[in-house]
Amino acid sequence: MKSVGLTPLGLALLDLFLPRRCAGCRNTWLRSQEGFWCERCRAELPWITHPLCPRCGRPYPGSPASPDHRCGDCLLGAYPFDSARSATLYTGVVRDRIHQLKFGCQVEWAPALTELLLDAWGRAPLPEVRLILPVPLHLKRLQERGFNQSGLLAKTLAKRLGLPFSHDLLRRERWTEPQTRLSRQERLTNVKNAFRVKDETRVEGKSILIVDDVFTTGTTLSECARALKKGGAASVHALTVARALPDGNSSSQGLHNGE
Repeated sequence: MKSVGLTPLGLALLDLFLPRRCAGCRNTWLRSQEGFWCERCRAELPWITHPLCPRCGRPYPGSPASPDHRCGDCLLGAYPFDSARSATLYTGVVRDRIHQLKFGCQVEWAPALTELLLDAWGRAPLPEVRLILPVPLHLKRLQERGFNQSGLLAKTLAKRLGLPFSHDLLRRERWTEPQTRLSRQERLTNVKNAFRVKDETRVEGKSILIVDDVFTTGTTLSECARALKKGGAASVHALTVARALPDGNSSSQGLHNGE
């Protein structure tokens, strides 16, 4: 994974003076063009693979021989977004790095996690995405945390893909309680009408990508998609670093401000 805009000499100097350790094992030193994960750690990441739901991207790790098929939620039309994909399951070192970014203010993990988003994008490129947006935080929570982890991921991804990015076009207008404490129905009520498009002319007719760290129940992403489609978006897609499954195949423990 090459650094944008640097000459071979610049890359060599970067590797000499600012070498990076693998984001997984923290033992292997990597050159800039090698990315943020060593070969062994990349191979051991809990990648989401087929079979999966072709709409929301939910994997079926317990049925490896089955074909791709829609999940129960998608058969019932539960999600207003047009598609969603996640790079890995929400477990192990990926979960640790997300927690350290999100709650430990260790923003240095954002590029390594964005690399996983790029991998997911490459495996399932979304057609004609015209704009990338993060799931927004309420101003109160943004002031408490000091940054929006989804904003960091979305901005880095947009730069790598050469696509437009806006950090404030989609706004969280209403304070919402942390979703992890709530039942599914309570989650739906909690985020209902919580988001608003600042300028509908900037989303009208466009295919939009929403970026977040973790897909848990999809309620937050769904409400974002509703707001964008109400504002005139032609289609809305979602991309997250990780996916937490409700059946115990991945952990949602400690997800204080996820979906």
